Amino acid sequence: MTSVEFVLPDPELAEYTWVYENEHGPASQPPLTRGGSFGRPAEESWPPARLVINGYSYYRAGPAGEMPMPGTMPDLGDATAFETWERRWLPEVNALFDALTSFDAASVPEGEWRETLDRQATEFGRVFAGVHGECVLTSGHLAQDFVDGYCEALGEARRADAHALLQGFPNQTLDRAIALWELGREVRGNPGMQAALRDAAATGTGLTGHADFDERFAGFLEEFGHTIDAQVPDAPTWREDTRPALALVLRYANEPEDAAPAQAAAEQVARRERLEQELRALAESDERARELLKGLPGAQELLPVREDHNTLCDQRLGAASRYRWLGIGRLLMDRRLAEAEGDVFYFALEELTETLEGGTPLGTQAIEERRREQAAYRSTQPPPVLGQPLAAEASTTGMLRGTGASPGVYRGRARVIRSLAEADRLGHGEALVCGVTAPTWTPYFAVAGAVVTDAGGALSHTAVVAREYGIPAVVGTRTGTRAIEDGTLIEVDGSEGTVRFLQG
Repeated sequence: MTSVEFVLPDPELAEYTWVYENEHGPASQPPLTRGGSFGRPAEESWPPARLVINGYSYYRAGPAGEMPMPGTMPDLGDATAFETWERRWLPEVNALFDALTSFDAASVPEGEWRETLDRQATEFGRVFAGVHGECVLTSGHLAQDFVDGYCEALGEARRADAHALLQGFPNQTLDRAIALWELGREVRGNPGMQAALRDAAATGTGLTGHADFDERFAGFLEEFGHTIDAQVPDAPTWREDTRPALALVLRYANEPEDAAPAQAAAEQVARRERLEQELRALAESDERARELLKGLPGAQELLPVREDHNTLCDQRLGAASRYRWLGIGRLLMDRRLAEAEGDVFYFALEELTETLEGGTPLGTQAIEERRREQAAYRSTQPPPVLGQPLAAEASTTGMLRGTGASPGVYRGRARVIRSLAEADRLGHGEALVCGVTAPTWTPYFAVAGAVVTDAGGALSHTAVVAREYGIPAVVGTRTGTRAIEDGTLIEVDGSEGTVRFLQG
């Protein structure tokens, strides 16, 4: 295996603190997309805001290690964040998805590849930035403002209640988990069907030979099959490789009834409604409560905006971009410039353009070397910080600190999961310990007893989903996957933001 070192590209950059951005870029990008998801990187001032080292993203941290974020919200007029998402940006997401999935690489005239790829990158960037800048950013700001205001008015001890007021709304990732659960219930108690699913998962065919189930599973893939792991284009979607989805169906088939995602969501709805009733009663005599009540609807768009855009924008556009690249890979094969369609991911973007325009091809040996190199990168855990270390934090022997993201205390065995490919190692009721969770991880929240992540904050995907499932979560530990050994007995305190190491 290739030895992997993480070295800053310029010694002068060591004057700054560079933090591994594992919340939004948890896996090493292949050469094709290392310059960014939207095409050729723009010229940057010195020092850059972002570095890509061995395919992993690092951001230049602020004084407290935080990622610089936009300070002002866009003007949406009279529309809310969710209305802006549904009415303005979702149609554009759908149009771009259709354009990328139907792209015919063979139709590009000679000499127009650079213009074609740049045009696609520009449109991808415009839509992606619009969704995140207008919808996600706005909903996040409104939610944070509400939580802070609630705590100022009712006390810091009520922070968990403030977050609970933002939970319990329909969303796409919940719909996907419920659909998987219902498929699992169909085969519960049916050893023959479960054996057929295991065979289908082992072979990757996705077909069990049971017509009714296969038809329903095909419908599931039609709606949710563009799920892609870790937002890397060289990973197959669930449509292409059905094993992760079938493994979840089997997992849900053997989970107890009280683990149902719909039940967890219903419990959050009931809690939210109780807290809303309390706030309305308080608003009759308290001006601060009245102001909070006015801001509540906007803040409550956090969950549907975050999870719907995760599924319908981030996942689907990532999948559509992959389909587009694979189409170009097949063109390379037709021209005998590559041996497999997936070889396209081992070209740098500029190399790919030059090759398509008749330049010197990359060659089989170079592709294989890069394939081995990429495998080494993916098997290496990046250091959390490069350059100047973060300010030292007070530490306590036998304890790890992070951000309390979902309240409650849970004791159980830690299961350190470094990628979704090994998520089936997670036992029922074990504490899931990972770098970060993405929408593809959501179904495993019904299995876990608690969640601990290296990255994330109180409004991150992990935090929002853990609260929706009612399990304790501590996020932003930075070193959880390094400090916690697999199988260790731990206590996760999602209220205090601590993870304690227990004997036994």
